[in-house]
Amino acid sequence: MGMLEHAPLAPSSSPQWGHCSGSVLAQANIPSPDTVETREGTAAHWVMAEVLENHKAPGRGPLTCDAYLGQQAPNGVLIDETIVEGAQVMVDDVLEVCERLGCLQELLVEHRVHMPKIHAQNWGTLDAGVYLPARKVIFLWDYKHGHRDCQPEGNFQLIDYLQGLVEQYQIDGLMDQQITVVARIVQPFCYYVRGPVKEWVVRLSDLRAYWNILQSKANEAFTNPKLTTGPWCRDCRAVGKCAATRKARYNFIELVNEPYEMDSMQGADLAVERGILRDGIAVAKARLEAIEDELQHRIRSGENDSGYTIEAVEGREKWAVPAAQARSLFSQFGVDISKDDVLTPNQSLKKTPADKRPLVASIIKRFTTRSSALTLVPVDDSRTARAFKPKTEQ
Repeated sequence: MGMLEHAPLAPSSSPQWGHCSGSVLAQANIPSPDTVETREGTAAHWVMAEVLENHKAPGRGPLTCDAYLGQQAPNGVLIDETIVEGAQVMVDDVLEVCERLGCLQELLVEHRVHMPKIHAQNWGTLDAGVYLPARKVIFLWDYKHGHRDCQPEGNFQLIDYLQGLVEQYQIDGLMDQQITVVARIVQPFCYYVRGPVKEWVVRLSDLRAYWNILQSKANEAFTNPKLTTGPWCRDCRAVGKCAATRKARYNFIELVNEPYEMDSMQGADLAVERGILRDGIAVAKARLEAIEDELQHRIRSGENDSGYTIEAVEGREKWAVPAAQARSLFSQFGVDISKDDVLTPNQSLKKTPADKRPLVASIIKRFTTRSSALTLVPVDDSRTARAFKPKTEQ
């Protein structure tokens, strides 16, 4: 039987199972979400790989990512300017290194690696990497299409891939002490103060401690799984059902009858707590969203023991016509609603002279639409409950 496409211990999820061995079992029967962001990220990876492979192929002319603008990626996503822009940042950085060091033909692109020394169920596909034995250096790149900051230092995903390269090139315990790793995360849309390329330079032998941790957690996942909470919980698909996360968030929120004590903290202490709080809020937000989704699912399935019901609430009003048509409409009343694109209907109306607003308001209803969303409300506060409540109680 062939190897599964996605490993039970995938490098991309190693920040989770490398800290929380129980996350593997917890997420086993929960499908990965297929969102617009993940689909666009997959498409950007495809463009990046196509262009780099084209550069490697002998006899082909140089190709840039905008050659794929308007084409459809294998996953069905239409390649737009944002995808092209992000992929090109990755391509430029990889090519700069390969052309400077003359190693383009040795470059690995979308390359499958296996990490049996960590666990037999541990394999994955790295974005780009190259090993130069004569120079005693490994370059490794990972592309991130999202906005959330992702740092390379101590990054379990990169560290896991590097174990795969050690396995592939049979780098032993003497050689790894002489090899330098340059691990880079390319994240064009994070808007990091130092630019889109983040770098971690480390001796390969210094990763042994990380590999030991991954090996221990990988074995634990299939023998004695344990739950450990932390920032990695925000990306766990089981965050809404995990008892450990529930207990940790309660501890994060409230303590009772603590002895009287006021803090006197230095700036460095405050900075550390800021990081803890930001992580805590992010995980709490992820669990809250998961719980609200589960409550809505149960209510739609007929359960009525939560004390909540579902109601539709109106979202923001938006244009139902092209921006140019909206601008043309308001120009008839001497109002310029141009922005980077176009002002929202509400902003446009506020910009209209007061004496013309009633007329404009009645006209633009034909050119706007308003989205709606479902939200949880306590049963006692629902429209139905209010409608049947005696007037004396209202």
